[in-house]
Amino acid sequence: MSNPRIAPYGNWISSITAEAVAAQSLSAGVEDIFLDPVTSKVYFAQKRPAENGRSAVIDAEDRQDLFDGSWDARTQVHEYGGAAAIIFGDTLYFSHILDHRVYKTVKGGSPTAITPVSPAQRFADFTVHPKHPHLLVCLVEDHSDPHPAKVETYLVLINASTSTVTKTVHDADFYACPRFSPDGNFLVWQQWHHPEMPFQSSEIIVAHVVSDGQTLELGTPVHVAGKTEAISAQDPIWNSNNSIIFLSDESGFHNPWKYTFDPAKPLKDGQASPICPQPIKEEFGAPQWWLSRHGSGVLSETHVAFTSFRKGRTTLYICDVSKGNLLEVPTPYAHIQYLHGDGKGKVVMLGQPADSGEVLVELTIDEMGKPLLTSLSPPSAGVDNLPSSYISPGEYHELILPPGGRTCHVTYYAPKNPHYGGGLPDEKPPVVVLIHGGPFYMEPANLDWSKQFFTSRGWAYIDVNYGGSTGFGRAFRESLHNKWGVLDVQDAYQSVLRLDSLGLVDAKRAVVHGGSAGGYSVLQIATTLPDAFAAGAPHYGVSDMRKLDEILHKFEYHLCDRLMGGKWEECESVWRERSPIYHVDKIKMPLLFLQGGKDTVVPADQMINMVETIKARGGKAELILFPDEGHGWRQASSVQTTLEKELTFFNEVLGFQNNY
Repeated sequence: MSNPRIAPYGNWISSITAEAVAAQSLSAGVEDIFLDPVTSKVYFAQKRPAENGRSAVIDAEDRQDLFDGSWDARTQVHEYGGAAAIIFGDTLYFSHILDHRVYKTVKGGSPTAITPVSPAQRFADFTVHPKHPHLLVCLVEDHSDPHPAKVETYLVLINASTSTVTKTVHDADFYACPRFSPDGNFLVWQQWHHPEMPFQSSEIIVAHVVSDGQTLELGTPVHVAGKTEAISAQDPIWNSNNSIIFLSDESGFHNPWKYTFDPAKPLKDGQASPICPQPIKEEFGAPQWWLSRHGSGVLSETHVAFTSFRKGRTTLYICDVSKGNLLEVPTPYAHIQYLHGDGKGKVVMLGQPADSGEVLVELTIDEMGKPLLTSLSPPSAGVDNLPSSYISPGEYHELILPPGGRTCHVTYYAPKNPHYGGGLPDEKPPVVVLIHGGPFYMEPANLDWSKQFFTSRGWAYIDVNYGGSTGFGRAFRESLHNKWGVLDVQDAYQSVLRLDSLGLVDAKRAVVHGGSAGGYSVLQIATTLPDAFAAGAPHYGVSDMRKLDEILHKFEYHLCDRLMGGKWEECESVWRERSPIYHVDKIKMPLLFLQGGKDTVVPADQMINMVETIKARGGKAELILFPDEGHGWRQASSVQTTLEKELTFFNEVLGFQNNY
């Protein structure tokens, strides 16, 4: 464009509206991918915000739903859910969140229940017996006693012919990834115990299977890999009838491993070993917050596709597991999720570029051994219509921060708008800082239009993957132990100062926001570094560590203990020190609180009281309450309002003349 305008950063006019961003952010969101191992057909689960947030299952070829709008293929196992369905031989089995029962159907048919009425039981992560496809093994989370310490998790056998459920394995606190071998003679699964989370430590177990077509008997379970409180082994899959592929962080980074055995010899005589000759300092796979986020897929007995994280982005590999060779496959994707392989030459995944919408992708190997990526028609077809000329792709920065020269991983988005050539002479841009939730999470670098909403208006934007984030190895993640509310806060603040010194942002015009654990970090900044940021917007932010600890679900039941450095009874002063609710009198930073009225994790009255206290002291604080939302937004209108209110609030604080 000729003669682009020069105008102060933060004051640019953009055609990226909050309404368009809200429609884009909640439309056509893929929540899982399914690959039928019998037919090799591809399906995917899609979130439907316009239909009360339900999840539909769709044929990727003709884009037809497999059931009507009265069904919702979701689960709340581990609270985060995932892996709510499986397709085997054109038959769909899925967990219906409205009654928690499991149903079966074929495309165009009416679903029928295959589990009894039992509202306390939640089902997820299914595997179908290859010789007796009416037999399924999955995990159950039993809330007969709803107290988190009393909730039970175990593996069950579902007989779809008799609609019966039989408890099969039940000695651990948690289970994931049950998988039958291709011949049905063995079952592998992952398990772990309190107080651990699966990416902290977990085990892989395998057992011999005997079935008469109606029942299932397991032989003596054999430990494959992993060690409680020491090693995380996760995401097992079969590449042959006597070989299991999985990930282990024995080296400090999750790397590919295999377990091979001779079916003619005792199962316990099998051997586990790393696939690659030397450890690779990249984190393969992804943390199992969601049961559906797999980082490997079998192409054949000898070749398996893996994803790893490198510099905050996803790398795709094809591994010859017999030789230990890794071949990197170049992709245009900043983030890749939901890998599944059929073992017959195909792996499917969700590819998420940094500069366009997400697409379903098929990976194959041609006759010459060359990997081929084929983009299936995108789930967001017809929706991804925002102008690409505004997109500011993220730039990775590894920052060395004081004190002690610790590392922080940041993705930086520069201001970009085709109608503007830059800011005023010698002006550095204001910056919006995102602190992700979790706190053991990683903010990916794929296209997120809510970030472009700001960059197109002349703001810089940064994602701070602070100490504790996953994707950078065990030592980096464990650096947050005992330091939640301290290290995350310092990493966010020091990252801004470092980027300011590089001329990329104006630290004096930095604002910060984040949701859940990220909202907690915003509140911690407001109470411990009151002059560090010009303004903040905590979204459903945790303010009282003790109350959070009292309502945490089973999956995260011991989360706070490790991050606070001990239980409440052991270090009450630390818990109070790191609970913003006790330090509202220290807040100077203007705050915009965004809160769901039905939030059970962060009660709305906590935020209401904080706002009233700040105002009574003459501070600047506003509360936007969404009566029908919980801990996070599922409605497009909430996303739109959030963006509009944040921009207006930040503009007021910094004196910008802009609109949304």
